[in-house]
Amino acid sequence: MAEKRREFDVVADILRVAALGSKESEIMVGCELDRKLLEKYMPAIVVLKLVSVKKESENLYRTTSRGLEFLRFYHGLRWLLWGKDFDYVLINILTKLKKDRHPYYVR
Repeated sequence: MAEKRREFDVVADILRVAALGSKESEIMVGCELDRKLLEKYMPAIVVLKLVSVKKESENLYRTTSRGLEFLRFYHGLRWLLWGKDFDYVLINILTKLKKDRHPYYVR
């Protein structure tokens, strides 16, 4: 990890990568985390019900609706504080996903 990220940034990255369902190894690669950091964050994220876990050969994590709500607020706050255009677009997408009863990524 080249630069130090804030805890909320790491949690948001994990939720983003796990949105469609991801294994631990995919989350580590997608978020540029090592095993130690993943083991630090994942239990708290699971307890807060931001992701669900499906036990298979390797745990499969999927962002819950509560996790999507976290992402919406996270990116909304970033946009409010720093005015990043990309975050504003992401807020609109997450808001539309929340309104769908069965989003495209739910099987």
